[in-house]
Amino acid sequence: MPRILVLADLGRENYHVGDEAMGITAATQLVDRGFEVHIGTTDLKHSENNIGVAHGYIHTLEFPSSPAEREQYLEEVRQHLLGQPARPEIEEFTQAMTEIDGILIAGGGNMNSTYGWLLYERAAYGLIAQTFEIPLVISGQSLGPVLTDKDSEILQELLSASRLVGVREISSYQWTQDHNVPAHHMIDDATFYVSEHRQLPGETVPDLPEQYICATFVGLDNEQIQHLAKALDEAYKVHHLHTVFVPHKGTPGRKDEDYLVHAAIARQMNSKPIVLPILHADAAVSIHRNAYVAIANRYHPGVFSLSSGVPFIGLIPDAFTDMRLRGMMSHYGAENYTIPLDSADATVYSSALNEIIRWHDDISSTLFQRTSQLRSFSEAWWNAVEQALTGSADLHNKLPALAPAVSLTPQSWAPVTAEQRNRIYRRSLEIAQGYADQDREQSWERDYQNRRDRMEPISDEIRRAVKQNLTDAPLASVVIPTLNAADVIGHQLECLSRQVNAPAFEVIISDNGSTDALAAVVDGFRDRLNVRIVDSSEIQNVSYARNVGIEDAQTDFILICDADDFVCEDWVRSLYTTLKNHPNSYVLGQYLNVADTGDLSLENREIYQLFTQPKWQNLFIQEPNPHEKIEVHFFVGGASFGARKHDLLALGGFDSSYKRGSDDWDFWARARKAGMQQVESYGAAVLYRISQSPRKQFRRNYFYALNDVLVTVRYPEQVQRDISLLKQGFVLAKTPYRLFKYKDAQSRLKTFSEGGYALGAVAGFLKYKLLRQVPTPLLMKRSS
Repeated sequence: MPRILVLADLGRENYHVGDEAMGITAATQLVDRGFEVHIGTTDLKHSENNIGVAHGYIHTLEFPSSPAEREQYLEEVRQHLLGQPARPEIEEFTQAMTEIDGILIAGGGNMNSTYGWLLYERAAYGLIAQTFEIPLVISGQSLGPVLTDKDSEILQELLSASRLVGVREISSYQWTQDHNVPAHHMIDDATFYVSEHRQLPGETVPDLPEQYICATFVGLDNEQIQHLAKALDEAYKVHHLHTVFVPHKGTPGRKDEDYLVHAAIARQMNSKPIVLPILHADAAVSIHRNAYVAIANRYHPGVFSLSSGVPFIGLIPDAFTDMRLRGMMSHYGAENYTIPLDSADATVYSSALNEIIRWHDDISSTLFQRTSQLRSFSEAWWNAVEQALTGSADLHNKLPALAPAVSLTPQSWAPVTAEQRNRIYRRSLEIAQGYADQDREQSWERDYQNRRDRMEPISDEIRRAVKQNLTDAPLASVVIPTLNAADVIGHQLECLSRQVNAPAFEVIISDNGSTDALAAVVDGFRDRLNVRIVDSSEIQNVSYARNVGIEDAQTDFILICDADDFVCEDWVRSLYTTLKNHPNSYVLGQYLNVADTGDLSLENREIYQLFTQPKWQNLFIQEPNPHEKIEVHFFVGGASFGARKHDLLALGGFDSSYKRGSDDWDFWARARKAGMQQVESYGAAVLYRISQSPRKQFRRNYFYALNDVLVTVRYPEQVQRDISLLKQGFVLAKTPYRLFKYKDAQSRLKTFSEGGYALGAVAGFLKYKLLRQVPTPLLMKRSS
């Protein structure tokens, strides 16, 4: 019997009905299909007492809330999976996971930066699934809408590790499509929750009226409390419906969270509502399903109500709730029955309640018809989950699509609220996104202060790694083509000497004819690096220098960088690991542009922060297709590049007929034609110097464009560059005018850059396309 671990944010002291319902439903569905289910929880005893459907329980990893700390904690998990020691709870959890046959991350709204510690907890499961080749399914998720750049990359990496991904809203589905992640648009995991008779400690449920309004609220201010109290009293006065307040979150045995809000509304009411304590999901779901109508500003009360034919009004306080609540209600065509919680018109609550009560039978009949369709879809989804957990890898095209519902149209009150709801969404999202970005920045700022002594002296950890690197046989070879770079190469060697968790590696300085003090600078690092200089002065060309270094390498793992940049502290490990995990591939790193001004060294605060924490960490894999254009994202080509030596030799290395650029594109095109994968390892980041000299920028971009034309002429099926003669001719013609008009440094730098590229493109078109003066390729001697 396969053992499946279900993760669903369970075991918290404050009981959350929706989280429990999703976890219990997921576990029940798997148990019914013959799996041995184990639950990931933060409190084993709590879940053992309250869930009752699992075979066993595993204490999940608990991530810190600080963005810097959770990123570091996830990196510790990543390094442990690569063989490094870690804190005891990580080692114990990882060991427990080796006995698991599949992982299901059940639904929820946890995959965002607002609850980032839960996103990173799930990301750890993704890393474990990849490492141990455990089938992973991700079900019923909401993605975003608030995501920092870093968290977005972590989310993409997690989803890409899954065999099957299901998301609850069309906006979440659109996010997956925008990020090239296969996914399926589905419904919430707890939609068809099966209630039993479990109870929380001290739980009591009094007799309820035959017909009632089920209400659940959180986070209301005094004015909102008064408006809702008035609307609920009016519903009782006109329709004789009592209100039953059902908490969605709270601590068993205490009167806190939702209960306090409900009690405050009840004190303003004359119709004697019933205020219940926090209840087990079994009881709470039953009360929602048996209501006449329902109203809430929480998510799952809508799930439980609408799936049982109960007309429901959703109150929207912010962008996060708007995305999830309206997304869920759209499954029933009820998305227009939402009201901004901060509504300027207090009478809208009464109008909406009055309407769904009067039209109850018609609305309920429509909901029941839709529920029948969704039940069939849910069954198909869980069957697909079963298949994914038992070996089937590609199920997305085999699942039925979730057919859209016919939208219900409220009366006159709805258009009034729609514009205000959209305005609240935009404002709320902007504020929340700004807070998340600032929180991450300040978190890393605090962490930087806490690690202020790291630069002096080198830590014992790095010293041990350096010693091992000098004594062990190298597993990777770093090749640096160099010409008169003595003034900058020391920074690059310093970065290489501080690599974290890297395999033993050698550094080959391929000297292309330097006349400066290169040897003296390199000598200063021989006690910290396995480094040597090889002579490549026969042909002064960066491609030739790279080829000489490649041929001299002792290992099959070739990593290439430039002398004047800064590779990040994880650069060697990222490139090496990616190459090792993806045979028959070449690997590109990401670049982080750094203006070539001021103090560019690791002592520079900005440089050091980027050195230790580059912006992205995931992989992007482009399968080989000789007839498909090469795509790259955040790439640097030859300045952060990896490939196996035998592949480089078989393809003839880099083409020395290119002068000052595009030799990397040429190699990629030949590699793609040979059937190799392109893998982008964003963890292999490099801080890439961008000259602020207009003359240098003009000259550099001139050669870039010239060579871009050449590579597109040679490989028109593989390479498509933006070198339209008409467009570049227009840019070139406008250059004198722009230089006359714009006098500030940045505008003039941009003008020189674009003008240089335009001139190079025109020259390339004339030389290579019109006159056909295409040079003969100059590749290294092929060997094996």
